[in-house]
Amino acid sequence: MKLALREDMTPGDTVAEKVAWLEGVGIEGIELHASALDLPPDDLRRAFEGRRVSVANVAGATTLLDADPAERERGMALTVSRLRLAAELGAGGVLLVPQFGRRPALPDLTPLASGAELERDLLVLQLRELAPTVASTGIPLFLEPLNRYEAYLVNRLEQGTAIAEEVGPQIGIMADFFHMHIEEAAIPAAIRAAGERIVYVHVADSNRLQPGRGHLDFRPGFAALKEIGYDGYLGIECRIDGPFDDAVRDSADLVRRTWEAA
Repeated sequence: MKLALREDMTPGDTVAEKVAWLEGVGIEGIELHASALDLPPDDLRRAFEGRRVSVANVAGATTLLDADPAERERGMALTVSRLRLAAELGAGGVLLVPQFGRRPALPDLTPLASGAELERDLLVLQLRELAPTVASTGIPLFLEPLNRYEAYLVNRLEQGTAIAEEVGPQIGIMADFFHMHIEEAAIPAAIRAAGERIVYVHVADSNRLQPGRGHLDFRPGFAALKEIGYDGYLGIECRIDGPFDDAVRDSADLVRRTWEAA
């Protein structure tokens, strides 16, 4: 198991400074999703040369289900480019959040199909189109189920798994403890059912603060992750309470101790 932190949570004005800070607090990975992705790939590679920090994942597009076909096309092209960039950087995967919001962007065409049905079918078609690039790069593309207050299409692990299984082995899912504690009846059971489809994990506490600042017990979920053979990144994605450096160090230590104890 390795820990990662999101780019926008990591102190530093440059990628090199962020990497140095992460090394200083003992975190092994960074999730690139902001201004770092505007840099030339060669510059990004140099920022990680000789360092103990790696690229945990790279963000894909969030516009695949936009009502504007041109936006959808740009989102597909961006996701392809991010898969290739992830391969160049040796990243652990590309994160795909296909839809934000609590209602479909596409129109309701009942009785042909509702907006939600259209968006789900469109997402499956898009993922099938992306699958050859996923296979050629060897970089996992994974969906993140979000809670019902942030999205409506993929809320639970079983929904993400069902879509992934319609596409093929190239597509995985993320298990995010904050979203799971809202949506799943039982986190360990949901993790076991998703099994090897889980290729990335986020940890945040019940109040979306860092682990240790809420009431979530991570041990049963961590034990389930171990049962399915997961040994990848645990990405800390949350708001931070307290003096930043100390709070991140303390939370990272807690996550590691809890993982070992699970």
